[in-house]
Amino acid sequence: MVRLVDLTTAFVRSESDGEIEIVVNFGPLSGREATLAEVDRLARRLLATVDDVRVHAIRTHDVSAVSETIVHQVVVETDAPASTAEALRDVCEAWAAECAAERSLEPLGF
Repeated sequence: MVRLVDLTTAFVRSESDGEIEIVVNFGPLSGREATLAEVDRLARRLLATVDDVRVHAIRTHDVSAVSETIVHQVVVETDAPASTAEALRDVCEAWAAECAAERSLEPLGF
């Protein structure tokens, strides 16, 4: 049996005219946080498609008595037309893959 794995990294979370939000699951691909320079590079690339953009680099810690996870995401927000959502997602996806190819960390083995 062949198991297919979805390697999609960027997802459009909301898309309507004037409110596009894209989430990039950066950590699973790269094993690390996005650097400030990488976030800046993404923002500048997105400006080729939209007039303005807000980019957040987020690190979330989820902790319980039996587990701990750290999630590294990048969130893009813009007030562009909904018709640009997939193009923006594609830019984010390519950017994340490029960042991971440049510098990735291997997960800790326990």
